[in-house]
Amino acid sequence: MTFFRVLLAPVAFLMVGGWLLASPVHAETVLRLCTGSPGKTYIRVGEALAEMAPQLTAGGLRIEVVPSGGSLDNMNRALAGECDGFIAQGDAIDFYGTQINKDSVGKFQVMGELYKELTLLVCRRGSGVDDLDELGSGTLAAGNMGSGSLATFLNLQQLDPGEYGDIKVFPANGFEGAMAVINGEADCMMDVIAPQSDLIKTLNENPNTGPLLYFAEIDNDDLEDYEVDGKQVYSLVTFDDEIYNELSTTGDPEILAISAVLVLTKEYARANPTAVSAVSMLMLMGLRDIESVAYGESRPFKD
Repeated sequence: MTFFRVLLAPVAFLMVGGWLLASPVHAETVLRLCTGSPGKTYIRVGEALAEMAPQLTAGGLRIEVVPSGGSLDNMNRALAGECDGFIAQGDAIDFYGTQINKDSVGKFQVMGELYKELTLLVCRRGSGVDDLDELGSGTLAAGNMGSGSLATFLNLQQLDPGEYGDIKVFPANGFEGAMAVINGEADCMMDVIAPQSDLIKTLNENPNTGPLLYFAEIDNDDLEDYEVDGKQVYSLVTFDDEIYNELSTTGDPEILAISAVLVLTKEYARANPTAVSAVSMLMLMGLRDIESVAYGESRPFKD
């Protein structure tokens, strides 16, 4: 990965330089970007993009960050005309089009991956669950309808009903989901979050949660064949769980990583081709800054 970044850096610089020199001076284009809840990673990444945009696009693009409820809410807002683009889990786009609003199919243009989110599986000590497919007919805390984590789990059930079809859902995740696991209302909790997570850090450090929970795996390489808009969305990664000493287990777990993607509405893309080019360059040149927001000082996982 480092080699390719070193190789791409001068190429990207030349591309950006050529694009800026070749493009005539245009009036500033505004991109209203739906992100996520205050304090969460989507909105922090959106703010980083907004800060970088004036310099990296020579003033050609200004990003207005719009707070929201996350992936599924972003798509509702985009179709309602409240934003021109958004950040979302890659699989949530497919889930939204097939399960929530079929009229949305073909209306979004995926620009590419911003960073990888981790599908973290946290189980109650003594449950005997080492992998999601071992839950059987057990209960998983996976979030309420509208959450990206629940969209991911329901998508996994559709992709592999033999492994996950019998698992029951408890409608909570985050701190509420973790307490449901501790109280025996659910066997495990699944949460799709950025590696730089206040939630996991708090669960690990709190004496009422850390000693009672542990990381389990989602080890299913068949899921890597799943694509959205021609782009791979799922990949298996090895998570360095030792950074969370209370929740860690023997050996780093293999878990599912999901692309967090930047998406434009096709209506906006058609009307603003220069902005589409600017967004592409912004994502390429701002990669390190985006990843520092999502991962911290370094990636806590290996591809």
